[in-house]
Amino acid sequence: MTKEQSFPQLKAHLTDNDIKDIVAIVGNRCQLKTKNSLRSILTYSPSAVGNYGIMERLTKDGKGSWSYCEGQSYPDEIRTVRNIILGRE
Repeated sequence: MTKEQSFPQLKAHLTDNDIKDIVAIVGNRCQLKTKNSLRSILTYSPSAVGNYGIMERLTKDGKGSWSYCEGQSYPDEIRTVRNIILGRE
């Protein structure tokens, strides 16, 4: 992989390292129960994660590192991404 790709492009083919990195980003400062829920959904049913535009901001670069490109309010946006993964949006 040589260019940046977004979560919607990659969600069907997430590796264990991808899942670990995504949980570290969107589950930062969350309780263990929430992190475990995120990990479980990304492992067993990533196709159930909705296709919202904000998910395009969760990207993996050509070196394999995941990041989130924030807009105006990082905490609010990460909460929204987390809720989308958890099926709360």
